[in-house]
Amino acid sequence: PFAPEVFGLEIAPEDVLVAPELAAASGLTQVVIGLVDAPLAKTAGENAKIKGSALSAAQSRAYLRSLNARQTTLMSQVSALGGVEIARLGKALNAVVVEIDASQLGAVAALQNVASIRPVVNYELDLSETVPYIGAAVAQANGVDGAGVRVAVLDSGIDYTHFNLGGSGLVADFTNNDPTVIEPNSFPTGKVIGGYDFVGELWPNGPLMPDPDPLDKGIGAGHGTHVADIIAGKSLDGTHKGVAPGASLYGVGVCSKVSSSCSGTALLQGMEFALDPNMDGNLADAVDVINMSLGSSYGQREDDLSFASANAVKFGVVVVVSAGNSGDKPYIVGSPSSTPEVISVAQTQVPSAKLYNIVAGTATVIGSWQAWSAAPS
Repeated sequence: PFAPEVFGLEIAPEDVLVAPELAAASGLTQVVIGLVDAPLAKTAGENAKIKGSALSAAQSRAYLRSLNARQTTLMSQVSALGGVEIARLGKALNAVVVEIDASQLGAVAALQNVASIRPVVNYELDLSETVPYIGAAVAQANGVDGAGVRVAVLDSGIDYTHFNLGGSGLVADFTNNDPTVIEPNSFPTGKVIGGYDFVGELWPNGPLMPDPDPLDKGIGAGHGTHVADIIAGKSLDGTHKGVAPGASLYGVGVCSKVSSSCSGTALLQGMEFALDPNMDGNLADAVDVINMSLGSSYGQREDDLSFASANAVKFGVVVVVSAGNSGDKPYIVGSPSSTPEVISVAQTQVPSAKLYNIVAGTATVIGSWQAWSAAPS
């Protein structure tokens, strides 16, 4: 099988890595088609964010144009097979996301420059507590508060009208805010300095409808705001502080406004944005940290968000991912946290948390019993 670490080689059709879970696919299927050339983050060199890129700004843009040209050639062939383009990637991953009938995947694998075909994987939101218990207050007392650090929060967006996140805190400024456009003087704020919504307001009950406003607003909203506040929130009076109150945030909308689902396509686009927030084709403005409090249970490293995360880390960006919310079962850790290069964060139970013993009949079960565990006996 094609090794993801090898790029720039001619790949024989029989060596194209087609994900085994696609063997049973039928009908219209969304897939990520990986191309053989390295993405820009990998071409820039190991730890390029810290050491400096091997490519100048002009060379970076030229390289992206060359990737785009090959993607255009590929898409003309995929379109002839009935495929419809959803997204293009070139910075964290060199790939195109398409929807195509599963019966055509073999023909796609036979096309020149194709290295891999994998399904689009969607993810679920994760979240837990909190700030003082993990030692953040001690770090802050010693003058370490995240000042100068820029964090991309790939989530449901951020409520930048919130007073902990640089906004006015006025309810009217939130309720009257159209989440598809940026109202004058509302965004960015001193805390949330940039962002983009790659999902829109309808997905998964409708198509992805990206817009420039990363406001966290909707039935399922609040998760990204909560995560952002834990990372870097700070009240105007200084009585409330997140882990790194001096840090700046980018709100990157990749998760649904109407459910807990996160779009696999939007996540890949969000990774691209985090490596190039001004989207000028030069990675010099890549963020310092990417946070994803989300995952896909029983996740493997062999998925495209995992590869994109690994490439971002090798470029020099710290990527932090939730290990998952799922139960007391072995190996249930989610991807992309299962990627060796990222920092995978499991739950830290705070002292205020309560677990109760269960009384079954007349006998007290010593320990705790949750709904996802075997019944006590």
